[in-house]
Amino acid sequence: MLTDLLKMLTAHILGDFVLQPKSWVDKRKTKIQYLLYHVAVHAGLLILFFINDLAGNWQNILFLVAAHLAIDSLKIGWEQRWPANPARIFLIDQALHLASIFGVYFFTHPEVFKTMTADISANHVMLYLIAILLIVFVIPIGIRIFFSKWNKESEFNVKRKETLFDAGTIIGIIERTMILGFILMDFMEGVGFLLAAKSIFRFGDLTNAKDTKFTEYVLIGTLLSFGLGMLVAIALKHALNII
Repeated sequence: MLTDLLKMLTAHILGDFVLQPKSWVDKRKTKIQYLLYHVAVHAGLLILFFINDLAGNWQNILFLVAAHLAIDSLKIGWEQRWPANPARIFLIDQALHLASIFGVYFFTHPEVFKTMTADISANHVMLYLIAILLIVFVIPIGIRIFFSKWNKESEFNVKRKETLFDAGTIIGIIERTMILGFILMDFMEGVGFLLAAKSIFRFGDLTNAKDTKFTEYVLIGTLLSFGLGMLVAIALKHALNII
């Protein structure tokens, strides 16, 4: 049963990332035939993978091909409407493709879905969701408010202009997510390695800057991010054991 899911996922990866030339990606925005070529590749891959049981899977293949055409058509429209958000559009596009694949799999194998969901605790799901919301949204806002009293410092504003837009926020979210994973896996060495790695990468910048205020600014931000990330992770771990 799992083989069917793996076949669909493999076909998607090959069709979207291996067998799709960049020229097709660029040209399909203005010439629909390149979009159809891309969808035809997906159709061919699905037929190839399910060649031994086409009679039992033709409806699934037809649905996945139609869904892929619809999703990629939406993606082209989104790219034209919001050209400044390629990463977000890519993630939404891939999420929709995966949703269609898993939807087909669970629809054709309802017993698998029942088995998987039977062991899932609603309370645990909510705890994980709360932890993710805290890490991704709440903590960045709290850190931003904490640092607002120094926002009028001209040297800090100059430093920010020399960095990528929102890079600090994205780095913080990634590091806190990694901390959450490390602590849930009881791999505290990973947290130490992460802190050491960030210190090494930052050491050169801080040494070259020769700016005590900026060094303190970065140090406070790092400790706040790590501390709050660890607090959320430890709280989640204890809550999962209690509930």
